[in-house]
This record gives sequence, C-alpha cells and structure tokens, in this order.
Amino acid sequence: MIKVIAFDLVGVLLGENDYELNYNEDKIERLFGKNKSDEEVISEAVKLTNLSKDEVIKIIKEIIMKIYDVKVDVRKIKDKHKEVKLFVASNHVSYIKDFLNEKFVNIFDDVIISSDINAYKPDKKFYEVLIKRSNVKPNEILFLDDRLENVEAAIKCGINSEQVKEFNVLEIIDKY
Repeated sequence: MIKVIAFDLVGVLLGENDYELNYNEDKIERLFGKNKSDEEVISEAVKLTNLSKDEVIKIIKEIIMKIYDVKVDVRKIKDKHKEVKLFVASNHVSYIKDFLNEKFVNIFDDVIISSDINAYKPDKKFYEVLIKRSNVKPNEILFLDDRLENVEAAIKCGINSEQVKEFNVLEIIDKY
C-alpha cells in the first residue's frame, strides 16, 4: 500500500513558461539543478554575472516565479488520497520553496530539495533521505519523475517509481 507519493518538480508538477530571460537571468538559470548547493550556484552566478550575492539571490527568486507554471492540480490528489502523504523530491536550489509555498499552500507534508540535503538524484543518498524522512518502507513510496535515470535509481532502492510523460501524474497515481 502506498503511504507516500513523492514528486519531482519540473516536468512532473511544473512546466516551464516560454519566458524570454535576459542575459544574466539565462546564465543563472542554467545553474539550477546541476548538482550544486545554493552557495555554489550563487558563487558561480556572481562570477558569471559580476552581480552581488544579494542581486543574484533576488534574480534567482524572480526567475523561479517567472519561468515555472503549475501543470498538475495537486489539491485533487490530496483530497482524493487523504491518508497518503505528499512529498516533493527534486534537484533544485532551495529558493524553489518560496514558489511552492505560494502555489501549493499547505499541500506537501515534506519538501526535499537537493541543495538542502547535499544529495542529488540519481545518487542513492538522495533516495535514502527520502525513505528516512518519509518514515515508511521503501515499497510504500511512489516516486514520480520525468527522467528515466532517476526512476531507475529509485527502483534500485526498493521504491515504486514511474516515469511521468506529459504531466500524466493523476493517471499514474490511479494505477496504484
């Protein structure tokens, strides 16, 4: 029985808007999800753009709010499966949590972001953190990701996992 559903973000719950980024925004956005801590992203962005740390952080937050669009109504999942905990499990900078708090108010039971835990999918350590924080057996977790390598890594850890294509999250969950 599934007790936790863990979602990747981009390509699973979020799409990317066709928003044109300026030069500095483009340089900074390319650093997202690249197996780096927030500090590494900020440090690299400061070097690439010659902006201050505070300016880079402000731009990161602005980019996240501009480029992402919610594609799946997670409230429907929460309402339909009240006994199931919902987690985010994503490779991203921690500033994505501001977006999640605004767009998904009181939906997620936990948010696991790679830059916060210094572990990145598809590394086993990332899934070990997911299992530990979910406080359930690996086979009681359903993990949804758009990248096959991440799905396969979760399966190797004993986690039920499915690849999301074209935001078919609700369809996949109904199978379980």
